[in-house]
Formats: sequence, C-alpha cells, structure tokens
Amino acid sequence: MSQINFFTTNDEIAKLLASRIKSERVAQHLKQEQLAQKADVKIGVVRNLEQNAKITLHNLIAILRALQKQEIFNELFDFEKERIAVDAFKYEEEMRKKKKQRVYDAKQL
Repeated sequence: MSQINFFTTNDEIAKLLASRIKSERVAQHLKQEQLAQKADVKIGVVRNLEQNAKITLHNLIAILRALQKQEIFNELFDFEKERIAVDAFKYEEEMRKKKKQRVYDAKQL
C-alpha cells in the first residue's frame, strides 16, 4: 500500500511510515546502529520501529531529524493550505444551496 485514504487503518499507516523510514535508512547506507547513534536513541527504538511500527512521537522526530527529513513537518503542519481547500469546498456547497433555494422560491411565484 502506498496511498493513504479514509479507509486506511492506523496500523496500516504506521506500517507504511515504518517501511518508508527503513527504506530511507537503507538508501542513506546506514545500519540500524548508525541511525540510532545519529538520532541519539537506543538501537531497540530503531528495531521496534522497523519490525513492529511502534515508536514514541519524540523518538520519531529524532529519527526523522537524523535522516535529515524534518522538512516533512512543513507539509504535515500546513493547515492553512488545507483550510483554504476546505473553505473553498464549503463556499461552493453554500452557493449550490443558495442557487437551489432561488429556483425553489421562483417556482412559488
């Protein structure tokens, strides 16, 4: 699975994230021990992430920073961009309702 949607479970998302982090570690030619050292976490943290997709938020942040992938937080926390999309959807929905109401009012005349 590579796409996340409404039906994706939390466990599936965790496994996908763990898999992507492992792939990035391998792409950077790092052993688990090296990543743990760079992230200043115990080796068990990296193993538990890669094998069981279990990790604390604090340790996840440390590992992403060690992999120099902290920029993903910019996208993750770009709520303004998401809010604009939601606001545009709500605006369009409200306009459709008003248009339907005008048509209904005109039929009663």
